[in-house]
Amino acid sequence: MAPEELVERYLQGDGQAGEQLLSHPTHRQRVDRLARRHATGSVPWEEAAQQAHLKVLQAARSGSFRQGGAREFYSWAAAVAQNAIIDTVRREKRKLGGRRLVSLDRQIPETDMTLGESIADDLDLWDEVERGDLVLKAREAIETIDRRYPKKGYLALWTGLLQEKDVSQIAAALGVKQPEISKRWRELSSRIAGELGLLTLEQVEREVRAIRQGRGKGRKRSDTQW
Repeated sequence: MAPEELVERYLQGDGQAGEQLLSHPTHRQRVDRLARRHATGSVPWEEAAQQAHLKVLQAARSGSFRQGGAREFYSWAAAVAQNAIIDTVRREKRKLGGRRLVSLDRQIPETDMTLGESIADDLDLWDEVERGDLVLKAREAIETIDRRYPKKGYLALWTGLLQEKDVSQIAAALGVKQPEISKRWRELSSRIAGELGLLTLEQVEREVRAIRQGRGKGRKRSDTQW
């Protein structure tokens, strides 16, 4: 039966016609492509695609599509699938972030700031971004920074802090003296702020130079209104 006829029958209440439309190979391949595009390492694309197919089927059974022909039906189905895939990925990211939230409240070595306070900094980002999302953004920024400065061991430093290792353990792993850990954390904090758009490149480099020259203990939270 032609897709146009199936859509017409579906709109008249024939549920099996809707399921036939959704079983079409072209539609299923399109959903699979969307899953491959949006799924990340934390979510296998096959799992995201399966969830999307189920969500579209549920939406079709509930009568969410109410008007149009085959072209409109498949556009609607693709939109439902894409939203389902994105929701699946976001849920997994929140779970990933949630497992690290407690560690963000621990003190940074040799400073009076916590990990979260240092990342949030002047824009008081805790009030603007969900904590789990912030952790993920920070993690992505750190991975970018680590690739840019591979000899600094920034990612290993961050990982060590999240694992609640003490300064001596992290220093030994990086092959540096303990005071260097505090300096590198403050450098990383500034560079994260730059990646998140809280500081300009010039401000970041100025802060890094100050840290290397031993001036002060890094940034404090500011009362500046942006």
